[in-house]
Amino acid sequence: MIGEFIRTASPEESLLALHNGGDGSLFIAGGTEILRLNSLVSAQKVVTLKNLNLAGIEEEKGIVSIGATTTFQEALESEVVPDYLKEALKFCGSLTRRNMATIGGNVALKRDDSYLLPTLLAAKARLILGDIASDGKYGEENIPIREYHSFDDHFNGSLILRIVLNKPQRFVSTLRYARTVQSPAALTIAFGADISSGTPHDVRIAAAIKGTGVVRLIEVENGIMEGHYASAEDAGAQASRNIALTDDITGSAAYKKYMLTISVGELYKKCLDAISKGGAQ
Repeated sequence: MIGEFIRTASPEESLLALHNGGDGSLFIAGGTEILRLNSLVSAQKVVTLKNLNLAGIEEEKGIVSIGATTTFQEALESEVVPDYLKEALKFCGSLTRRNMATIGGNVALKRDDSYLLPTLLAAKARLILGDIASDGKYGEENIPIREYHSFDDHFNGSLILRIVLNKPQRFVSTLRYARTVQSPAALTIAFGADISSGTPHDVRIAAAIKGTGVVRLIEVENGIMEGHYASAEDAGAQASRNIALTDDITGSAAYKKYMLTISVGELYKKCLDAISKGGAQ
């Protein structure tokens, strides 16, 4: 239960308030997780990001920058947000939730049924983070989202300020499997690649798997780039190797393995089709 609601006027003040609040202190943006009934996320103190002017979408020379507190619905209504991200945003079927949920909040939660994290990893997005250094000074850094995903402990307590999509010609596509639009997904998987040379390179495949977490399929990425697979189906057959899968309410481990297999093959085929048509979409 929230016992203290802290308002601040800048990212620096917010970070200081969070660090001084101790254990049980969290940032709150849209509140769709912290305020949700039966949520696994709880906080005694919350630092609101409402007054920090972190919303808004900008585009310059094809590079799109999205403020962390921009809501799903605001991003969906933007003319400059790439279609592949809108595809992922629509996985959130509730209009009420889309008007509350924020882009940065969904990334920071790192849920195993995340709407956006697989897509942003496949897109090779970058994050602008604010943080307080060991000497007490406020600073900002621009990092690949893969680092934020891989080094969770290092960035714990950092504040996402913006999400940057700086690969305007990149192919990205995502699939999501859930019983209903409102249900948690068993699997959300995204495939991204630079196809400017006529073959997939700089490949990223990321999956949010319920009960497992958000993972990258690095072996399959490398296999595609090195031409190890005779067909898209061969690439898919390698997708579930070395990934621990569990039975849960969203589906059995066998079901998740099967969906991983066919999804990688389907997305790889879609990428090859985009290459044959000479474009990223």
